[in-house]
Amino acid sequence: MRRAHRKSRYGCKVCKQRHIKCDERRPACSNCMVGQRQCSYLLHGPTLQSQSQSPSPGHLTTTSSTGPPTPVPFPLTPSPKPGPLLENSGATPRPSTEPCLLGEGYSLMHLELFHHFNHKLHLALPGVAPFLELALGEAFGTPYLMDELLALAAAHKSTLASNEHDASAYRTDATQLQTRALSRLNAAQPDVSDENCLALFFFSAFLGQHVLFDVFCPPRPDLSVVLDKFTHCLSLHRGIRTIAWRMLPWVSEQLQSTLKLAPEDLGMGTGSGAAGTPGSGGQVGTECAALLELLRTKTQLPGPASQACRDAVDTLQQMFDSARADTNRRFVVIQEWPVRVAASYVDLLDQRRPEALVILAYYGVLLLQARDYWAVGDAGSYLIRSVSKHLGTYWADWLKWPNTILENSGS
Repeated sequence: MRRAHRKSRYGCKVCKQRHIKCDERRPACSNCMVGQRQCSYLLHGPTLQSQSQSPSPGHLTTTSSTGPPTPVPFPLTPSPKPGPLLENSGATPRPSTEPCLLGEGYSLMHLELFHHFNHKLHLALPGVAPFLELALGEAFGTPYLMDELLALAAAHKSTLASNEHDASAYRTDATQLQTRALSRLNAAQPDVSDENCLALFFFSAFLGQHVLFDVFCPPRPDLSVVLDKFTHCLSLHRGIRTIAWRMLPWVSEQLQSTLKLAPEDLGMGTGSGAAGTPGSGGQVGTECAALLELLRTKTQLPGPASQACRDAVDTLQQMFDSARADTNRRFVVIQEWPVRVAASYVDLLDQRRPEALVILAYYGVLLLQARDYWAVGDAGSYLIRSVSKHLGTYWADWLKWPNTILENSGS
C-alpha cells in the first residue's frame, strides 16, 4: 500500500521555484542556508509553530514588521540539524531546540543560555563583568540584543561540550539565534538615539566576537573556505565600525560615566589615528618591521595596493604595541584590527594576493597571543600553518617571524 504523502503548503518561495522539498525551518530553511540564498522566510519575519503539531492554518501566525529586512550581511554557515543536548554535568537531556526558535518568545532552553551568559561567560574574559552586566540591562528591552547575547552563550557552550554531537548542536543554536537577531534588527531599522545607542553598541561588539568565532571554529574546511568567511567577517566589521562611529558621541559619554571605560577598551575603536601611531604604551615595537621593509623593497604590487598593505601592517603594529602595553588588551586587539582595516586590503585578501596573506599570518600571531580566549583557541596556529603551506617555500622569508613565534610558543 502506498504511503500517504503530505504536500508542503508552506514551503519558502525559493524552494517552490526550484521544485524541491522545503523543510520549512525558520528563520531560514536548510536548502537556502546551504545554498546561501535569500530565503523568503527572512523577508516576511519568523512564524510561530505549535511545538506538538505540524504547521496548519490554525497554528500559523505571521508577525508584521515595519518593512522587509535587508539581506543578512554575511552568509551564515549552516550547521547540522539540532538534536537532544546533554549538559556537561550529566543532567537530563533537553528537547530539540528547533521548535523553540520558530516563535517570537523564549523557552527554557533560552533561560539556560541566559544563565550561562550571566554566570559563566564573564569568567572566560577577565575584566568585563561590569560590561556584561550593563549589556544585560539593555537586552531586557531590546530583543535583537537579547538574541545575540544568547547566541554568544550558545557559541561558548559549544567549546565546553564533551563530544562533537553536543558541540554541533550548540553551534546550531548559536546560528539560529544570531539569524533571528539580525532579522529583528533589520526589521526594526532603529535610528541612533540616547535610548538605543548602548544597545546598538553592545550588539555590534558581541556580533563582532561571534562572527570571528564562526570563522575559525571547528570543524574547519580548507583554507580557501576559511578565507572567504574571513573576508565576509572583515566586511561585517567595517559595518560595525560605521555603527560605532555614528554612536561614538552617545556611547563614549555613557561608558565613561558608568564603567570608566572608552569604546576602544572594548575592541570598538573607530581607528581614525594616523599610521604608525604608537600604541597605548607610547612606544612603537618591531614585530612588523621586517614585513614593512619587504613591502617597501620586494613587493610587485602596484602603488595603491602596496600602500593598502603597508597601512594594514601599520595598524597591525599598533595592535601589537597596545597588547604589549597591557596584556589584557590581547583579547581586545583581535577584534579591533578587523574593525580598523581598510576595504582596499580586504579586496587584496579576497584576491588571494600573497602579500595580503602574509599580513594575515602576522595577524595570526595576535590570535596566538590570545589563544586562552574561548573564541580564539588554536585559530592563530591554524592560520600561520595554513598560510605557510599555501604560499610555499618561495614566501618562507616573508613568513619567518610568524613561524618562529609559533615554534617558540609550543603550539
